[in-house]
Amino acid sequence: MTDLHFEAEPAGRPPLLLVHGFLSSRNHWRPNAALSRDFRLIRVDLPAHGLSPAPTEDTAYTPDAMVASLELLRQKLGINRWFICGQSFGAGLTLRYAIDYPDRVIAQAFTNANAALRPAWTPERMAAHQARIDDLALNGAAALRRFAFHPAHARRFPPDIRQLLAEDADHCNIAGLIRLMTHGTPHLSVIDRLPETAVPTLLVNGQRERAFQPNRDAARDALSGLRIVDLDGGHSINIEQPEAFDSALSSFFAHWIAEAAHAQ
Repeated sequence: MTDLHFEAEPAGRPPLLLVHGFLSSRNHWRPNAALSRDFRLIRVDLPAHGLSPAPTEDTAYTPDAMVASLELLRQKLGINRWFICGQSFGAGLTLRYAIDYPDRVIAQAFTNANAALRPAWTPERMAAHQARIDDLALNGAAALRRFAFHPAHARRFPPDIRQLLAEDADHCNIAGLIRLMTHGTPHLSVIDRLPETAVPTLLVNGQRERAFQPNRDAARDALSGLRIVDLDGGHSINIEQPEAFDSALSSFFAHWIAEAAHAQ
């Protein structure tokens, strides 16, 4: 387990954990500050990202180890049950967390997350992934901007958010990223375990990311009762359509806040 860096608002509202994707940070959720009206936002940095450490042990970067780190954070904050939301790589962790710790999750949401929902990797995909790892190992930070999903290339981001997240990506720990790509990303998918999900689940889908739409449909078919809200945007829909994203989360979670309060 890794002692992750986080920012947590004062207690008093229902807690909502927000987990960013690869080459990002807790700042990924800055456009969604309006969610603070209804929730206690808890923004975390993944290993080797933001202000979180980059452990030297390979095992710290497995999906199970990172999920355990999120559970450690819940315990540290003294939270009984919380809402959770993951984006991209982070969704692979929050979806797994909800399966492993259903009694700790009131309800969950996630956004576009290809690695979290795709089937087993083909040899061609693994070879391309290894080539990116090799480039990163050989060229270090200079290789980061060759990643297509580096925030510097996000044309639909507001300029200030694009600059902030690009700087965060450039300062990721290279050795940690390599470990994460080696021991985390290829094993992130939960598509085979998705039917085990026992908590209310919302997918906020950025329709413009065409590569994700088959995975959207696979999640719908695998998880009975999955609620899907399709929005006009791409991979980082919470940044591209923050008001619509916030509204989708608040509307979905509102029912479960009432249910939880009634049960208590």
